[in-house]
Amino acid sequence: MSLRRELRAAGGFAFGFLGLFLAFVHRGDLLVAPFAAIGAALLLGAVLAIRERPRAGSRLRRWGRRAATLGVAVVLLLFVVAPIGAAVWVTQAPRRAVSSFSLPHEDVTLHTRDGLELAAWYIPSRNGAAVVVVHGGGGTRNGSERHARMLARAGHGVLLYDARGNGESEGRHDAMGWTWEPDVHAAVDYLSHRPDVSAGIGALGLSTGAETVLQAAARSDRIDAVVADGAIPRNLSETRQLRGGAAAQGVPYYGLMIGTLRVLTGNPQPPPLQTLVPQIAPRPALLIATGEGAERTMNRAYHRAAPETQLWELPLTGHTLGLKQRPRAYEARVIRFFDRALLHLGA
Repeated sequence: MSLRRELRAAGGFAFGFLGLFLAFVHRGDLLVAPFAAIGAALLLGAVLAIRERPRAGSRLRRWGRRAATLGVAVVLLLFVVAPIGAAVWVTQAPRRAVSSFSLPHEDVTLHTRDGLELAAWYIPSRNGAAVVVVHGGGGTRNGSERHARMLARAGHGVLLYDARGNGESEGRHDAMGWTWEPDVHAAVDYLSHRPDVSAGIGALGLSTGAETVLQAAARSDRIDAVVADGAIPRNLSETRQLRGGAAAQGVPYYGLMIGTLRVLTGNPQPPPLQTLVPQIAPRPALLIATGEGAERTMNRAYHRAAPETQLWELPLTGHTLGLKQRPRAYEARVIRFFDRALLHLGA
């Protein structure tokens, strides 16, 4: 009977914190946020009152029960509440505002084939080539400004946009990028009609954007070269590539998160990148992997599936921070890659 009480208390604590997280996610919604916060506070208060009411037993037993409750609560937080909370954040996080961009550019609007308008900036090309830059899952085009500056310095046209549901673009938020492929195609459509773009069109993606540009390039031969910086697992089959501690934590975490995503959105999982990356050939692709965990593991798996790709590992660099932390080496490698891949493709 006591064990069941500890389990109920642990579950109450864990899901009370989930309610607080939901209130935080919807903090701008005056209908959802207050009720979520009040409900979570009542649940936590009730659990605490029931858990701490006087019971028979020694002080050692009471502290043992508290430790058991805490241990179970931590497990539930890590493997149940955290992935469910991540799925909620991925689909319902509040939009970030877009700040100004100091480089000379044009404000443009992209039109996706499923009827959305995406806000974008375009820096005209000086050498005939152009590159689409796709930001990470939780950001806006501001998050890819550093990469845009790098490409513009080399003379490439640069198109950076807010992915659907982000910044000033229409659509539903999707930080996993499962629905982002049409956005890349809309960007390529725009560049293909630019009079200053007479050579090749490339794509550079960061994190979620990296996974998106790989998928888009596999399905469209209009993308002539791809740089994917920071691709990580995005479906269950890919998490099976993980090993050791990363697998023990990552597989159940991603399993519940992805299952929750499917319930919340109705969207199917995207195809595994191991099956898509080989379809990019013979066009060149550069995979950039930072750190020593899941990101490196997954990019090595993509490289094994498509040995003709280039794999550049930066083990002492933060996620998508190669350009910031190793600017000279990063710029030299990426610009050389795009110059060789795009400049000879004159119309």
